[in-house]
Amino acid sequence: MSTPIKLHLHQPPPSTTMSTERPITPARKQFSHQSSSSKKGPFYAGHKLERVQHYGYQKETHQKTDFENADNLFEFLGTPTFGELADVNFSATVPRLDFLRKANSMSKSIKEEYFKEPLNRLVVFKDTESKVPRGHVTDTECRPDITAAFENDFGGDDTTFWPCIRMAGGWASEGSTSENQETKAISYLHYLLLARPDLYVAQGMFASEDNMMFLVGIGGFAARHLRIGWNDKKLSMLLYAFIYRIYDPCHFADSSYKLDPIADEDNPPTWTITIGVTSQVGGVITERPLPCPNFLPLYASSPFETRTHVLTTKGEGVDVYGEKLTVLKDQVCRIRTRLDEHEILELVHKSKRVPGVVEAVYHKTIELPSQLGDLGVGRVKHRHGLRQLGRPFASIPTVKEMLQVAFDLVEVLRFLKAKRNILHRDISVGNVMYAPPSEDKQDPDTSTQDYEVLFFSDFFLSDSPRRPHTTSVLLVDFNHAEHLTSKIDGQRVERTGTPLFMARAVERGGPVDIPNPRIRFLDAIPLAPTKYATHYRNTRLKKFPAEELNLSPEAVDSDRPPWRHELDHDIESVFWLMLYWAMTAQPKDGTAEQIPRAAWCNLTGEYADRQSLLRGLTLGEPAERTFHSAFQPVLDLFQQLAGILSSIDRHWLHASEKRNDPEYFAEAFQRLILQFLLKHDNDSFMTQKIDRNPREDEKRDTSGKRASNTAERSDSQAKRRRTTQESQTDRNSEN
Repeated sequence: MSTPIKLHLHQPPPSTTMSTERPITPARKQFSHQSSSSKKGPFYAGHKLERVQHYGYQKETHQKTDFENADNLFEFLGTPTFGELADVNFSATVPRLDFLRKANSMSKSIKEEYFKEPLNRLVVFKDTESKVPRGHVTDTECRPDITAAFENDFGGDDTTFWPCIRMAGGWASEGSTSENQETKAISYLHYLLLARPDLYVAQGMFASEDNMMFLVGIGGFAARHLRIGWNDKKLSMLLYAFIYRIYDPCHFADSSYKLDPIADEDNPPTWTITIGVTSQVGGVITERPLPCPNFLPLYASSPFETRTHVLTTKGEGVDVYGEKLTVLKDQVCRIRTRLDEHEILELVHKSKRVPGVVEAVYHKTIELPSQLGDLGVGRVKHRHGLRQLGRPFASIPTVKEMLQVAFDLVEVLRFLKAKRNILHRDISVGNVMYAPPSEDKQDPDTSTQDYEVLFFSDFFLSDSPRRPHTTSVLLVDFNHAEHLTSKIDGQRVERTGTPLFMARAVERGGPVDIPNPRIRFLDAIPLAPTKYATHYRNTRLKKFPAEELNLSPEAVDSDRPPWRHELDHDIESVFWLMLYWAMTAQPKDGTAEQIPRAAWCNLTGEYADRQSLLRGLTLGEPAERTFHSAFQPVLDLFQQLAGILSSIDRHWLHASEKRNDPEYFAEAFQRLILQFLLKHDNDSFMTQKIDRNPREDEKRDTSGKRASNTAERSDSQAKRRRTTQESQTDRNSEN
C-alpha cells in the first residue's frame, strides 16, 4: 500500500470550508437496508419510473462534447494546481478494492492538508453495488457501484441518503460495450442531479479494466466525460482534483442550499434554502437573507434540459412580503424566448386573484456560474416562491372528486384564454394538483378573487353551495405557458407538452388528418343541465346550441391559416389526464384487476395508438377491462368524450362553422361531465375510495426486482419525449 501523500499547491485553495456543508449530523443508529427501504417518499407511486418518468438515454440530450484532454478537464474543475504526486501510480489494470483504497488514501491526504477544521469531515469511497441509496425524490432503486459521501453519512450497512451522495460511480460489467458503459455512467449523474438541487455540476466516474472515465453532469445542459488509461501519468492529478472538488464544491454548487442535520433515518433529509428579500428604508433598497428551513423535495425532473426542482416546507411556511411561502421551485430556462413563469403568473393575477391557479409570492433570477463558460450562455435559473401547495392529481380519492376537478380545470383554462389571453400548454398529471378547500391552500378571502366568469362544479351541483367560487383544482407550472400577445423578438413559441397527456395534433405538430369521407362527422353538442343552462342562457347556450350539425362538403376549408397550439388542445389533454386516472384506479381493499396490455399500450403509445384508443371508445369497442369493474360506469362518459374528440379537427372547418371555435371542446366537456355527476350522484362507485397503489398492466414485472442501473429502457414515451420537461405520476400522498 502506498504511503499517504502530502499535496503541494502552487497557489492557496479558493476555500477552506465546503460551500454546501451542513452542521455535523448526530451519530447514527444502526439500521438495516431492509427495514428502511419500505419507507417511500411523500409522493411515492410504484409505477412512477416505469410509466412516465423514465431515464430514457438519448445521446443528443445527455452528452455533449467530450473533454479534449486531461488539461481541459482540469481547467473545468477549476482546482488549484497540484505539485508532484509521487507514489500514487496505478498499474495497467486495477481491481476495484485497490482503487477504493487509493481513492480513500488520497481523500485522507487532502483533508489533512487543506480541510483540517473540525467541521470538515472525511470523504470516503465505498463499494455499494448491492446497496440502494435511500430517500430519492423519484424513489428510484438505481444503485451506484461506487459511492462517495462524508464518513458519518453512511449507515451501518454502508447505505446513505441520495442527497448526501457527493459522487456516484460505476464499474464496468464483464462484456459490457463502451456505449453501455457511458449510458450506465450518465444514469448515475441523472439521478444525482435530481437528488441534489444544490448542485450545478454533479461528479461521477466509471471504471473498466483498461481506463477510468471521469464524468461531470451539468444541470440544464448535458454530461461531459474524459477517458484516461490507468497507467497515464495524469490520472493521479485528475483524481486528486476530482476529490478536492468534492470537498469544496465551489462553483459546482449553489451556496444558498444547506442540507439540514439528519435526525430520523426513516425520512428523507430536508434543506434550508436562503433567499434574498428586499426592503426600502429612506429611499435605500437593501436585501437581507431569509432562511427557509425544513424544505422537503417533492419533485424533480429533466436534469439535462429544463432542470426543475420543487420543494415544500414541512412547517407553516415562511413570511415573505406579507404572504406565506410554502413551495420553492428552481428551474433552469432559456433566456427570453418567451415570458417567464413569474411574468405569466403576474398577468394571471394582475387585478384580482384567480382561484384554481397557483400564486407566486417571490421570484429571483439567478445567473449560472461563469466558470461554466459557453455552457452558461443563454440560460438562467429562476427561483419561484409559491403560496399554495396541492397533492398530485393521481391522488384524488374518488371518481366524483376527480370529475369535479376536471370540470373546474376546464373552467380555469377557459378563463385564462378568454380573460388573460394565456394558454397553459402543458396539462399533465404533474401540473394539475388537488387542493381541497378544507385543506385550504387557496385564499379564503373571497373579496380578493376574480369571479368575472368563474363558476365551479360545486355551484352547479349544490342547491346552496358553501363556497360556489372555490375549487379543489390547483393549476401549476406555467413554464411553458404562452401569452398570446407577448412574443419576444418575434420568436415562435415551440411546441411542447408531456407525451402521455399531449393532444394528438400537438404531438404531430399539425392538425389531425381529415377522417375518411364516409365517416366524417361532428358530434352533436350535448344538452346542458338545468342549472348550467339557466346560468349561461344568454352566453354559452346561445354560442353553442344543442343541435345536430351536418358536415357539408363546403364546411371543409383546405385553405386554412397555419396550425398553432390552441385552447382545444389543452382541453384534449384534460381528457388524457382523466383517462389516465380512470384506467389506473382500483377500489381500496378491493380485488386487483390488471389493465389490458392493448389498452395500456394505446394510451402510452404514439399518435396512431391513441387514435386507435379513441376510435375504440367512440364505437363502443374498448379493450375489455379498460376500467376496473368497480368503476365500469365511467365508460359511458369516456365514450361520449371520445366522440367529441373524434370529430373532424376544427382546423379544417370553414371559419363560419359554429364548431370552429377553440371553446367547443371545453363546452362539450363541461356539459357531459356535469350531466354524469348529476346522473350518478347517489351511486356508490362515485364515492368509492381508490387504493393508494394503481392498477398494474398485464405484463409489468411485479417480482420486486430492482430497477436497472443502466438506462430504464426507452419505450414509445421516450421516443415522444417532450421538449423540455418530464412529468410526475404520483398517485399516493402520505401528507
